[in-house]
Amino acid sequence: MEILQQIIDMDKAAAARVEMAVEEERRLSDESGEGFVKAREEAVPHERAKVEELRREQQKMLDEKLSKADKTLADECGRLDERFNAHKEQWKAEIIARITEG
Repeated sequence: MEILQQIIDMDKAAAARVEMAVEEERRLSDESGEGFVKAREEAVPHERAKVEELRREQQKMLDEKLSKADKTLADECGRLDERFNAHKEQWKAEIIARITEG
């Protein structure tokens, strides 16, 4: 009978240890979940700031490229205007001559 009582006592002690381990696991899980939420709350604004900074840098680069393209376009249009104006009378005369001689 004494052996049976020892087995019952050992079983109760084991059940108590298991219950304590389960409770400790639950507590650690809750803490890690809270830690994750806290880390996320801290990381999200930081990452958003990094993304916004990257967006500003890319917008600046795009604006610079557009400005350069606009300047190049204006320069090309200026050169075409100069060429047209330089040859305008000659071309006009050639066109009229072709029409009247044809």
